[in-house]
Amino acid sequence: MSKMSSGVPDRFAAVSSSGMMAVAFGLVIGLVVGCAPAGPAFNPVSGKVTIGGQLPSGVQVSFYPLDTNKPIASGSIDAATGRYELTSSAGTKGRGKGAVAGKFKVVLNAAAGGGGAPGSPEAMMAQYSGGGKAPAVPKATFPKEYGSASTSPKEVEVKSGQNTIDLEL
Repeated sequence: MSKMSSGVPDRFAAVSSSGMMAVAFGLVIGLVVGCAPAGPAFNPVSGKVTIGGQLPSGVQVSFYPLDTNKPIASGSIDAATGRYELTSSAGTKGRGKGAVAGKFKVVLNAAAGGGGAPGSPEAMMAQYSGGGKAPAVPKATFPKEYGSASTSPKEVEVKSGQNTIDLEL
């Protein structure tokens, strides 16, 4: 028979302490996972943009949610193919590849001189890498009304799952 310490045989003490450690570890993991904030579900969104039947050059497309509690999604339009793929914005509303389900206004912006979307780190680097001179702002190659969510006539809906949303503007 094994030795006893505290009135419990050593073999039981070893089992109970390792068992207690497993239970404690499980509780800690459960608390961490259970307390993690659940972000919004992002749905892949891609498609092709044409403006007046032509492929746009130097343009970014953004989806502004009608429900302002949801994140904005944006993507650059490839000048050679007109294809885009959305990524949702950062901040308190979430960041992810795609967009959350819901209705959106389509907004177009001129992309900064090959350096990325306006305000992006790439655009800022391009602006300040030319000896203090800001690059020329490209002219918009789309109707002015698409420059703002409040004036854009185009509304789209993102659904759960994969979305292909072609935009003929």
